[in-house]
Amino acid sequence: MFMSADRNAHASIREQADAWWARLRSGRATRADAEALRQWCAQSAEHARAWREVKKAWEALEPAAARAVQADPSAAFPERPRRVAAPADRAYRPGRRAFVAGAVAASATTFLAFRPPLGLWPSVAELGADYRTGTGEQRQVALSDQVSVQMNTQTRMNLKAGEAGDGIELVAGEAEILAGPQRPFAVYAGAGRLLARSARFNVRHTGPQVCVSCLEGTVDVDLAGQHRVLERGLQLVYDAQGARPPVAVDPASVSAWRSGALIFTDVPLAEVIDEINRYRPGRVILRNAEMGRRPVQMRFAIHQTDTALTMIRELYGAKLTALPGNIVLMS
Repeated sequence: MFMSADRNAHASIREQADAWWARLRSGRATRADAEALRQWCAQSAEHARAWREVKKAWEALEPAAARAVQADPSAAFPERPRRVAAPADRAYRPGRRAFVAGAVAASATTFLAFRPPLGLWPSVAELGADYRTGTGEQRQVALSDQVSVQMNTQTRMNLKAGEAGDGIELVAGEAEILAGPQRPFAVYAGAGRLLARSARFNVRHTGPQVCVSCLEGTVDVDLAGQHRVLERGLQLVYDAQGARPPVAVDPASVSAWRSGALIFTDVPLAEVIDEINRYRPGRVILRNAEMGRRPVQMRFAIHQTDTALTMIRELYGAKLTALPGNIVLMS
């Protein structure tokens, strides 16, 4: 019996997803490969689903392989088998050690895919998001005629349905959400849930903390059984342990990135460098902790990050050393 055209197409897409996985775990993956994979996943829901299935299967295998090596460390480095002719009437069946060795080797080679060095290309988890932006990329997503999301650089979000209504999970990055009046829209970020209607608000999740800024209307914040209402011009920072008291903030400064600008007022240099790294390909590595604590005032365009580095050198006496791969050492 021949497979239908749909089944043939599905099998072909799954094979392509397997090939993409093999490329990413080869240890030779580049930023261009990651971008090509992102475009492949965006071709259709079937492509994105095939990639998630492949990723899920390998993620499930890695812990099992690690446990097997702990039980039998020699399995990670098996002896090279001697070449012995196998009986023609007996199919080859690899033993447990050979399987574990293969799994461990795969785990080792997929390390760069899961944890790219210095964040030089997107990780596998990033590529599996429903929506994502690359370094320096911004993207407008209309989820409905009532909800619009502006994604900033290096942002990942997934669609999410809940009791409070449809929404998104902001896995990482920054987004500005415009919610219409018809029904509340939920945003899940870190340990909290944000609920809003007839509101515009900015959510930033670039580490263990989440920063929520209400730009228009009001935003309900639910965190660990506590409920807060955030009004226009107020900003709230929270993490898994709780929330800080709200503080006043300038809505124009919070959303300056939407107009292509970054504004820093008495911000430690280390935080400025972290932000530059979100927009600039490669990596800027600050090697002087004392310099990183120095407060700076800067304003520059998000597409002129190298100009910003020159400003830091001239205004604050930093020394810059350029390395291959757009890596810059600052001391």
